[in-house]
Amino acid sequence: MVLFMLPKFVADPIYANAIGPLMDFLQYGINDYIPSPLLWKIAHTTNFQKFGTGFFCLYLMNYVFNTGDHLTSWIYLSLHGTYGMLWCLKEIVFPDPSWQRHVTLVDHLMAFGAVLGPYWYFPYSIMSKRTDASMQLIALCISMHTLGCVLMMASDTQKYFVLKVKKSLIDDGWFGVCRNTNYLGEMMIYGSYAALTQDWISWAILVYVWTLLFGRNMFNKEASIARKKGGKEYMDNSWMIIPKPWGWMGEKRD
Repeated sequence: MVLFMLPKFVADPIYANAIGPLMDFLQYGINDYIPSPLLWKIAHTTNFQKFGTGFFCLYLMNYVFNTGDHLTSWIYLSLHGTYGMLWCLKEIVFPDPSWQRHVTLVDHLMAFGAVLGPYWYFPYSIMSKRTDASMQLIALCISMHTLGCVLMMASDTQKYFVLKVKKSLIDDGWFGVCRNTNYLGEMMIYGSYAALTQDWISWAILVYVWTLLFGRNMFNKEASIARKKGGKEYMDNSWMIIPKPWGWMGEKRD
């Protein structure tokens, strides 16, 4: 169970008193204890891992496990490699401002070692074990991945260009009935990778990242929305991560 999907009265105190302060310390406070030089943007490390995943898969396939004749390896390469290209295309066309800050060496190492790097376990698991996925599972994963990419790309596009014009509450379009459509897309994308591996460690990695990183960000966003004009009405007509089917029946907001 991902922590942020627990009832609000359970999850909110945990994020406010434990996970939030922990993540703030790891993201900002740790530099007070481990001084290191300020380097390039955090986006560069993220883009390196995202785009490099396809090449990492090819390396494992051709030079480590020789899985060039293994269908599931090729499916995984196609899915995750394509996502890496989409991510970098997104970075070129509408870069996320939160990734544009310059951070220290420690920050880069933590981002790669604690969040981005563990994702490379997924292709390692498939190729080292020559995991065979059924045709039904492959079809499911391709569908999940495709829909997830659309949700992530489309919602991030709306968010970028709306906020570029005016910093205000986004309560329509892709965010009309789901307050975190971009995170929902990411969860569907990486969920398809974990499903393809058929490995509990892959799911453990996702639960860990989703609980700490995604959950903390969504918790902060919930607090921000609640403070804004129209925020309460918006929260009544939408759900945090799953689209609220009858949210469209709410009164139209001006």
